[in-house]
Amino acid sequence: MTQKIVLGLSMDGKRCLPKGLKCLIYVLKMILPYEIIWKKRTNSPAKIRVEAMKTAVTCPGVASVAIQGAEKNEMVVIGEGIDACNLAKLLRRDVSFAQVLSVEPEGEKK
Repeated sequence: MTQKIVLGLSMDGKRCLPKGLKCLIYVLKMILPYEIIWKKRTNSPAKIRVEAMKTAVTCPGVASVAIQGAEKNEMVVIGEGIDACNLAKLLRRDVSFAQVLSVEPEGEKK
């Protein structure tokens, strides 16, 4: 059965890091307080959208991926047998923060 998954994406480019890695980065910043080393990586929202779409297409069962919403911060994934939790987890790890907004059969209209 074809399903439609809507995911909300954060466009600020911050990834979800494990707590241990965050602590390690904090300690290293205390030891090495050089601005050059800790320069923040900033991606434009367009690059974040492209990366998110590339990541979503790699999941098994995905038929199509589209960006929608007023601020273009929602990604619609259509396909069969897609695991919404795994997809959100991949997007959080590789691109930026993502949350599942809705999962519904593709043919259903409100």
